Amino acid sequence: MLASLFEGMLFGLPFVLVIGPALFAILQTSMNKGFYSGMQLAIGISISDWLLMLLCYYGLAQYMQNSKFQMSLGFIGSIFLLGYGLYIFIKKTPTITKNKEIKLNIKWGSVFSEISKGFFLNIMNPFLWVLWLTIITTGTANKNRIESLLFILGIAAILFASDVLKSFFANKIVKMLSPKIIAKINKMMGIVLIICSAVLFVRTIIIIC
Repeated sequence: MLASLFEGMLFGLPFVLVIGPALFAILQTSMNKGFYSGMQLAIGISISDWLLMLLCYYGLAQYMQNSKFQMSLGFIGSIFLLGYGLYIFIKKTPTITKNKEIKLNIKWGSVFSEISKGFFLNIMNPFLWVLWLTIITTGTANKNRIESLLFILGIAAILFASDVLKSFFANKIVKMLSPKIIAKINKMMGIVLIICSAVLFVRTIIIIC
């Protein structure tokens, strides 16, 4: 059974290096709000990955092959990304202090907000559904239920661990940068997310055609 867990981790390794909206969101959040906020965003992304993979495993993802559903999710996702990108681009960069995270003050409203943001940022991408459908269908073939769930756990675990590491290092690096450079990075990440929104919108249009 442990073999299935490690197999899932190996399957997930290539996706650690995938560059997409979730990666930029984690980096931007960690740089501006700290490691714990970035980790909360990663938790939301991980929950959505878990949900998508389980839906694929239990056969519910067949509905994702419906072009109308993909179109609706794609349009909503592109609007969400556009709004988030504009927010990052326009918002004034907060002052980063070296002792920002010495005290861990848990504000549950903020925690829920970051987790929800990560969840919807990830799950609103219809092409991610198709990706997980392919991987889960291939990876769980000839496996029983326990082995399949361990396989899924392995993928989710390696992705979550990598997101947490990205958040940690982004927060460490930002402390070595000047406020002007941080502001420029925020602008750049906002533009990248807006571009991701446009790409998702165009790809969704292609589905219709």
